[in-house]
Amino acid sequence: MYYGLLALLTRSLRQDARQTRNHVFRLAFVAFIYLALLAATVTSGMFGAPGLRFFTQIAWLNMFFISCAGIGFFASAITEEKEEETIGLLQMAGLNPLGILLGKSTSRLIQASMLLVVQFPFALLAVTLGGVTPHQIFAAYVALLAYMILLANVALVWSTICQRGGTAAGMTTLIFVLYFAMPNLARVVSAELVSIGWGGSHWFAGRVLETLEWLGQSSIWDRLEATTQTGFNDPIFSRQVISNSLGGLVCFLTAWLLFNPFTRSMSSQGVTRGLVMKSTSRVRFLSPGRCWALPLVWKDFQFIGGGYSFAVVKLIGYSALLALIVYATTVEGVTARSIQWADVGQAYVSCMVAAVVIESCILAARVFHDEVRLQTLSSLLMLPRTIPYLAYSKALGCLMGLLPSLLCLALGALLLPGIDSDQVVRALVEPYLWGVVLSVMIFLHLIALLSLFVKWGALPLALMLMGPITSCCPVGQLLFFVVGQQGMRESYGILAATATVWILMGLVCFVFQMMIAARLQELGSK
Repeated sequence: MYYGLLALLTRSLRQDARQTRNHVFRLAFVAFIYLALLAATVTSGMFGAPGLRFFTQIAWLNMFFISCAGIGFFASAITEEKEEETIGLLQMAGLNPLGILLGKSTSRLIQASMLLVVQFPFALLAVTLGGVTPHQIFAAYVALLAYMILLANVALVWSTICQRGGTAAGMTTLIFVLYFAMPNLARVVSAELVSIGWGGSHWFAGRVLETLEWLGQSSIWDRLEATTQTGFNDPIFSRQVISNSLGGLVCFLTAWLLFNPFTRSMSSQGVTRGLVMKSTSRVRFLSPGRCWALPLVWKDFQFIGGGYSFAVVKLIGYSALLALIVYATTVEGVTARSIQWADVGQAYVSCMVAAVVIESCILAARVFHDEVRLQTLSSLLMLPRTIPYLAYSKALGCLMGLLPSLLCLALGALLLPGIDSDQVVRALVEPYLWGVVLSVMIFLHLIALLSLFVKWGALPLALMLMGPITSCCPVGQLLFFVVGQQGMRESYGILAATATVWILMGLVCFVFQMMIAARLQELGSK
């Protein structure tokens, strides 16, 4: 019985130990920590407490990486078996639900915790730089481990409930948005209850206030803020560590109880079409209609970009966002004429720029995702079309899904004050603007490339790699030199600096696209 219980867990750990790429990834993470330590040592004479600064950066980097990469990594534990319809095969092999959960989720938790283990000795070197104690470092890493336990098991619950990994990752993200907002909300509610006369004299009131106090101290955010302060001397096993660990245990037991009900009857309908209207519905004008002359563009616009129906939803949502910003900037007694439309325009344009970037990142992660996951690239490459034609057609279909966001961004720009043709021309030849565009293009190409190597988590992995790429890549260093050197702009002119950025952009995009084409050819030949 015990062998059957731990068989899949043992196999997963052995497989992880034998894969070279996992050890290379951990080594690369340690190398990044070492470079940060080297930078802190070099700049130790410029700032006070360099060890504390280095430790603070590493602690927040770990929290950010666990949150971003962990969601996609842990949320696909059970859903990948559902998508491949192998849950029944695992059960036929004699594995019970607990053994499957241990082998698919706990093994990933152990693998992820190894990242904290391998970097812990290097983090202790911060003590030699001054400003931090071993007690602080140990407390921070215990807090991060407890947070990882909670994240892994919350994602496991949604991976058990949901049919697709993307849905599980989205629900896990929503839960942890509430998790990070919960402490502030608990403090506000506690202060309001105390202000209206609630005290600890009554048993029920005391329990409510104590519960709110626990909730207020259960966030990893507040715990890291405390551990990275000078003079920290709180216990290592804090309320955050206890609550997160117990929460992870409760979530694991919940996933165990829900495993059979949500995996007993598996749907074999394949990939759903998402938010696409049928031609027989009342809103048939939003249906995909007949295929266009460019079938791949039509397919990716309808099924990845969302099609006409999702375009209408986005237009309504972004219009509601504009109305919300107008409402937030008004006060009682303000008329429509006295509304500061310039402030409204700046806020709306900022929101829409963020929306366009976020949508672009999601589309870049999904452009080749279904073909890789469903192993249909070989069939796609059998078409009498070249790989660049197929890739650019899919990219164009995804870009068409951005049209509602770009339209709202353009309309929001009309609210900005004093916009004339001269300012538009000067903005279009500004090297700072094109430097930002180049950084976004590098990021999007990196996401698309990584999506050909990993099933889930291309976006958070690209976020982690973007820092070393921009700081260590010669192209990034040349970009910073061209954009940041005022002397070059004065000597050679803004147009020369902008043209240099354009050349760099074309070079970087060409290299990334060649790498993507080579990877597509490799996957299609399998």
